[in-house]
Amino acid sequence: FVEQRTRKAHLGDPVMNERGKVIGQVTSCAVATDGYFTGQAVIDSKFTKKDSTIYIYQGSPQNISKAPAELTTGDQVILPSPAVILSRYMVFGRPK
Repeated sequence: FVEQRTRKAHLGDPVMNERGKVIGQVTSCAVATDGYFTGQAVIDSKFTKKDSTIYIYQGSPQNISKAPAELTTGDQVILPSPAVILSRYMVFGRPK
């Protein structure tokens, strides 16, 4: 994730591209030594370019109470959090 203050992703949470298309699912997530969440996901190979921004619904609800057209002023919705695709095998402690 690109933000430290975000919810943890869980197994099965949907991963989307910048257009909102579901491109995969989270398989794992943990806190890295720098305080950011890092994890793995199974993603369609067309969307795996390093440094690409993806979006993850962490702890996605099983059902959404209202359709977008039914939302009114004051309603709250869950937004996906941005994340970045890293190298498959990261090497810690080395410059990029």
